[in-house]
Amino acid sequence: MFYVKTLLVGFSAALCAWLLNRLLLHLGVHGVPALLGPVIEETLKTGLALAAGASLAGVHSTFGLIEGLWELPAGSPLGAPAAPLRGYPVAWIGPALAAWGGHSFFGLLVLLTYTRTGHPGTAWAMGLLAHLAWNRAVLALHR
Repeated sequence: MFYVKTLLVGFSAALCAWLLNRLLLHLGVHGVPALLGPVIEETLKTGLALAAGASLAGVHSTFGLIEGLWELPAGSPLGAPAAPLRGYPVAWIGPALAAWGGHSFFGLLVLLTYTRTGHPGTAWAMGLLAHLAWNRAVLALHR
């Protein structure tokens, strides 16, 4: 049952983050990808996992998997043509794997920090700092 809870919490966090991020973008709020998105996502992943008693790393990884699946139909970055790899465009696989791997890494950092300190706020901050650095690097690569 623990795994089902982890999957449900991860999916719920991903859905809520997607809705909030879309709403903020629709309202014209600036800084969503660079700052507000990571704050929202890390708050939902860590907060919901702790509130539900689900695996911190598992919720983050599930969230990343869901985000990665959303990346698949997004097309190739910057409109570049995608080269097929076993039937899947390479340009679609990279962002999907990056989303899954990135969020899994953030979850590992959050879990290690929480295990080491016992402070949820410190664990959340560690995940947030890693997420902010990641997004800054990704955005810099696409400028």
